[in-house]
Amino acid sequence: MDKPEFVYTLYIQTTAEELYRALTDPESIAVYMGGYGPDSTWEVGAPVRWKMDPDGEFEEVGQRVLEAEPGRRLAYTWHTLQPMHRQMFDFASDEEWEKAVRERSKVAFDIEPAEEPEAGVRLTLTHDGFDSPDSRMLEGVSSGWVVILSALKTLLEGGRFLDEPA
Repeated sequence: MDKPEFVYTLYIQTTAEELYRALTDPESIAVYMGGYGPDSTWEVGAPVRWKMDPDGEFEEVGQRVLEAEPGRRLAYTWHTLQPMHRQMFDFASDEEWEKAVRERSKVAFDIEPAEEPEAGVRLTLTHDGFDSPDSRMLEGVSSGWVVILSALKTLLEGGRFLDEPA
């Protein structure tokens, strides 16, 4: 049986270049991820440091850039569950937690022209490499990516965020 994956596709009224920039620019990432998010040189093999707290510093959490093709594809390994996730996901036992923190997944952003030019670009996010359908990380990213990508779309299409004055 293949390992489970989360795949989400959406269309954004922007260019492939602007979308890729938004996926790699720390200031843009901070807007659509609410002050959290990754930072890197975005070169293959480079670390992807993660800001787990909007007021915190970027931390090394074991992520690495796997692919970086501006305007086409960005892929990197994903961090394992962090100590803050233990309470968030309510792990019942130490054994369950120890197994869960070994899981290493990856995320890829594929950017393509939409079938119809007026639709902008098509972004397909694939987050895969989960150990089982019951993966706590899979559970978390399945809801988290939808929110993050919705905010990314709002940012790139010039929309207004709820916390902005009208």
